[in-house]
Amino acid sequence: MFYFYLAAISILAIFAATGTFIGTRRSATKDYSLGGRRSSAAGVTGILLGALVGGASTVGTVQMAYSYGMTAIWFTLGGGLGCLLLGLRFAVPLRNSNITTVADYLAQSYGGKESFCGKSMSLTATLSSTIGTFISISAQFLSCIALLRGLFPISSPTASLLAGLSIIAFIAAGGLKSFSTLGGAKIILLYFVLLSCFTMAIIKGGTFSFVTTQLGAVPWFSPFGRGFVHEIGYLVSMIVGVFTTQIYIQSLAAAKDAQTAKRGAFASAVLMPPMGLLGVWIGLSVRARGIEVRPEEVLSWFIRDSFPPFLGGIIWGGILITVIGCASGLILGISTNIVKNLVPENFLQKYKDKEIVMHRLLIGAIVISAALTGITGTGSMILEWSYLSMGLRGAGTFLPFAAAVMRPHALSPGWALASSVTGLSGTIVWGIAALPGDPLFAGLALSASCVIIGIKSKKQYV
Repeated sequence: MFYFYLAAISILAIFAATGTFIGTRRSATKDYSLGGRRSSAAGVTGILLGALVGGASTVGTVQMAYSYGMTAIWFTLGGGLGCLLLGLRFAVPLRNSNITTVADYLAQSYGGKESFCGKSMSLTATLSSTIGTFISISAQFLSCIALLRGLFPISSPTASLLAGLSIIAFIAAGGLKSFSTLGGAKIILLYFVLLSCFTMAIIKGGTFSFVTTQLGAVPWFSPFGRGFVHEIGYLVSMIVGVFTTQIYIQSLAAAKDAQTAKRGAFASAVLMPPMGLLGVWIGLSVRARGIEVRPEEVLSWFIRDSFPPFLGGIIWGGILITVIGCASGLILGISTNIVKNLVPENFLQKYKDKEIVMHRLLIGAIVISAALTGITGTGSMILEWSYLSMGLRGAGTFLPFAAAVMRPHALSPGWALASSVTGLSGTIVWGIAALPGDPLFAGLALSASCVIIGIKSKKQYV
């Protein structure tokens, strides 16, 4: 196993050193949070997929496919569809607005940052995005713990500590500039890794005829194997989450122009779904062979069992980089949200030269909190955390945000605020009360009611 460890550590060290080098060449605040607004379409795709494709798309997808079958496809399929819709209608106006955060866009659209509604919209969007994104970061820690414990005989706290240190090394010194460059490289590496694993699954006997013979059509090959409403809820949570997650919108703001932002979103829509299909097949092939292993450790086991040590180390290290990169992007998104929307503006003006320091302190606090949360959830279904995360981000923000982009000034600030508050609170209350149906649908229904009433009532008085 010496060569396995050597290859894995080497590829991790190369990515961490490259990120630090890229990030320290320029230290301007605008470079840290927006990459200087000079990202190419490939850079936009690197940021967007770098933060969207992580533990859920790899470790979590294989885990759920091994446990339940084709239902594991919804994360990458929903993410790709969300990117497509983002490119079709949202990328151009969002880039042209020159606004960094979702909360700022909502505040400007509904009364201004100094108005009650504007401030309240900004606060609601920031809190829902921060809480939801934090859950997703915790899911990345779950993935890191599963990868590390699937290879090393270490405890969950030790694995979580190693993951946290790797995340800090990957992103803290460079901000969005290094994340853009390494995000693109990470996607190329991930495609190589997943295609290699898919090919090896076939070589190991996991052909289509073998797998379909060993496993029944339902639930293993049904995307609705756990119930139609349940699965459609996953799809909707992904779409609304993509539209309202800070780092994804930040990727469009970092583009050098609006058309570049659009092309980056479209490229992401094309690249993401195939990753899920490859991951699903890995999980199904292991299940069809009758291998008994902890579901969250299936991917680590498969890599260790299937490849020569040195190549296996590169592939395992590539998966870990994917997870670390995703967590890094999400952490940077939360940091930007908090600094831009929760820190008082007069404080920022007074200590403008300390903004990067604030980002780095926040990154450290977020990493520690998510690491502790990840430890408590060890062994749980990673995709469930991710779907919950996406739903909370979008429940109260998606519809007023969509209205602001697609129909500016059609919705009054008061009704926009009502839509945001009822959407988020309705989802949370419905979930806590364990009422029938998907809590996200209940929240979106309440939010939509406010949007419809608000638009109609405004028309009556125009």
